Amino acid sequence: MAYAAVVLLMRDLEELLHSQAHPIPIGLKKEHIESLHKEVSLLQVSLKDSQEKMYDHDVKSLEKRIGDAAYRAADFIDSHVYISYIRNADIPERKIEYSRISLIAHQNFSQIIKEIELIKLEALKLFDKQICDTEVLPHGNSSVQDSSPSSLNAEDRLVGIDNDIKALLHRLTGFPSHRKVIPITGMGGIGKTTLAGRIYNDPIIIHHFYVRAWITVSQGYNLSLSYRMREMLLGILRCFTNITDEICKKTNEELGEKLYKTLKGMRYLIVLDDLWDVKAWDFLKQFLPDDVIGSRILLTSRHTEVAVYISSKSSAHRMHFLRDAESWELLESKLFAKESCPPELVEMGKRIAERCQGLPLAIVVVAGLLSNVSRTLDCWKRIAETVLSLVAEKPQHCTDILALSYNYLPNPLKPCFLYMGAFPLDYEIPVSRLIWLWIAEGFIQPVGGKRLEEVAEDYLEDLVGRNLILVGKRRSNGRIKTCHIHDLLRDVCLRESMNQNFLQVIKRYAPIPQMESIYPRRISLHASILHYYYSMGSQPLTRSFLCFDVNKILPDIFLLEFLVQVDFKLLVVLDIMLLRSNHFPIEVVDLVHLRYLALSTNSELPGSISKLQNLQTLIIDHIWEGQYLPREIWSMSQLRHIHLKRGCYFPLPYSWGIESSLTNLQTLSTLIGPVSCSKEVYARMPRLRKLEIYATETDFGTEWISECLRNLVCLNDLETLKCNFLYRQRMHRLPEQNVFPSNLKKFTLSGSYLPWEDMKILGMLPNLEVLKLRSFAFDGDKWSPVEGGFLRLKLLVIENSDPDNWDADESHFPRLQRLVLKECTRLREIPEGIGEILTMQLIEIHDCSICVVMSARKIQEQQEVMGNDELSVQISWGGYHSQSDLPVDLHFLRNQ
Repeated sequence: MAYAAVVLLMRDLEELLHSQAHPIPIGLKKEHIESLHKEVSLLQVSLKDSQEKMYDHDVKSLEKRIGDAAYRAADFIDSHVYISYIRNADIPERKIEYSRISLIAHQNFSQIIKEIELIKLEALKLFDKQICDTEVLPHGNSSVQDSSPSSLNAEDRLVGIDNDIKALLHRLTGFPSHRKVIPITGMGGIGKTTLAGRIYNDPIIIHHFYVRAWITVSQGYNLSLSYRMREMLLGILRCFTNITDEICKKTNEELGEKLYKTLKGMRYLIVLDDLWDVKAWDFLKQFLPDDVIGSRILLTSRHTEVAVYISSKSSAHRMHFLRDAESWELLESKLFAKESCPPELVEMGKRIAERCQGLPLAIVVVAGLLSNVSRTLDCWKRIAETVLSLVAEKPQHCTDILALSYNYLPNPLKPCFLYMGAFPLDYEIPVSRLIWLWIAEGFIQPVGGKRLEEVAEDYLEDLVGRNLILVGKRRSNGRIKTCHIHDLLRDVCLRESMNQNFLQVIKRYAPIPQMESIYPRRISLHASILHYYYSMGSQPLTRSFLCFDVNKILPDIFLLEFLVQVDFKLLVVLDIMLLRSNHFPIEVVDLVHLRYLALSTNSELPGSISKLQNLQTLIIDHIWEGQYLPREIWSMSQLRHIHLKRGCYFPLPYSWGIESSLTNLQTLSTLIGPVSCSKEVYARMPRLRKLEIYATETDFGTEWISECLRNLVCLNDLETLKCNFLYRQRMHRLPEQNVFPSNLKKFTLSGSYLPWEDMKILGMLPNLEVLKLRSFAFDGDKWSPVEGGFLRLKLLVIENSDPDNWDADESHFPRLQRLVLKECTRLREIPEGIGEILTMQLIEIHDCSICVVMSARKIQEQQEVMGNDELSVQISWGGYHSQSDLPVDLHFLRNQ
């Protein structure tokens, strides 16, 4: 992974040149660092420009050399930094094993610079040659395939797309009459081309359109934009015009004019299959006339953003995975045609189909495998056990098609995608954790003044838009909360990662590779750490170690011995959260390059953790509620995210010194105690964006709560605040509105027993978009909101915190989109005025009184009578969901 290696090296060089916290180690000279920085900067630019030439053999070979050289340089520098740390730290019991260091830094630094300089010259020369070559490619290397889908086997049985066909036929042949673009989106192998082909050859379409054309435009990554545009024009013309030598001699503009004249006055359908980018479309669309006679462009793309851009206001038709029954139907039809599967193979066949995860391409490939083995239960059992890996091993089948999506990724996105392979199969990945890992690895670079976390979110949305990552859950503000990856795409990640020595995944029950011979850059352990420990020697080049060996309680001495044994001198990421130990593994504090640390321990963090001056993310889980952080944590200025799952008592800062500030800290959870929530603490965290507070009567009396909230005025950048108060008595009143940070967008409050009249204070927060009230956050008989409040509120959640009466209308929540009521047993009804809010989209009711359910239905019916069909009501009551599942007594009451 050349780009990832170069980015890592650039980060090291810039820190040495510009950071006081990273002095240049003994043995290295500043002029050498500056020289190498200059050469690597040019290489980074070259790599960014080379992403569309990845299929060229020379380019791929050169990129491998670039990656290897960049890793050697980074290893050399970081090893010398580590040596300097050990020499400066007074650790007599530690001995530098120079044989290992020489293995890492086996070249003279000046030789490394010369090698990279030579590679840079080759890269510039090769990429310049590539640009020239793509302008003069012969016509034989077409970037556009104009083959129509008529080659699809007429006997092929199409499964699970009947509704898709009906919907698209209606959109293609119905109103409006102006030219319209209709996109079909979905991940590779999900059936976009199959569906488009079925539509293209449908008798209704053939009869409806005077002219039809089909082109596939995904080939030719090393071709110039001009050449690709030319081939698109010729490809369309070939579908209804004889291409003569005279036509071939025309310029792109002349070809476009001929296309325009040919289509003028004709109702046409053009299918653009497997479209990847928008540049060619921006050129092509000017030659597609709109005579307001119902012409259509149907396109398929794995990239949702491409579809949205091209289709403008027209919504994309998104393909979905097949259900289990449909998967089996497709597999059976491919294997037995019009016959039936033998009864003894049916159950095993269904299991195999289910393991294809609803992806039609995977099912077709598996059918090909099954068709070449004996139709016996034993053979099918063996294939069922390894079906996903078997599919992935077919070089010209499923994986290669899915790998196209990876090959076409911009270089900055490639390591982010490959990193998804580090997580276990079917693992629901918390996005915050994923983003923090990406940043620690150095994959995320500043873009346009955005925070690294914002850039990472953009990268994630881009990968989702390309259908490479699947969304699990979304947050109340629409951002992605969890994500996962399809099993077959995960296999693509693992294959590419192993080829590039980017990541080594050690699976449970699988043979453990000879680690000392490959020196993997990243290791993800999905097996027993005890087994792993005895099978692997020193790994001095490994940069990341993630462990998913669930719920192992290890002796303290074992964990220490393990860290010494593997010799993780250059480690950047250490995630051993699932390995529990009673004491903090003190060896960790000598991992001076560490940027991400996640572990479980029952002891307090030692003051020596401040040695980790590069640490950005600290995640600690422990059994006991409340951990005292050492005062030395104030010197760890690179910290961006601190997450202690059971809460922490944050110390007061030193009363002197600039190092007593955490100016980069953005996330802090969970604080306990009045000292932790003091002005002295908050004032030294000026960029804090997310804060969680937990308090009980043991920690502070009720008189402290208001003071704690008043201190929030120091946090100008705070956007998300969660306050959990566990009290048996009513809390004092909320402080005045102007003590809350004006940027606050999301506020969760529970257990505070405030009077409802204090809601007017929250209503005046100018940017509040999400408000969640839980466990008697407010208490009282009646809530009458004040007009002019909650001007930006989009989501309101009230859970077990309900008044008897609630008066509200559109003037109280002018932009509310979603109302969620949970366990509101005292509330008599939802105010009718809620239905009059123009932006209201959804009312969710969970385990509330029947009266609340009936009032929600009444609001919905009133809106339907007024012509508003946009308001949806979802009901979960006693295990029943939605109107159709309501028990008889609810239907009876609704009809009275």
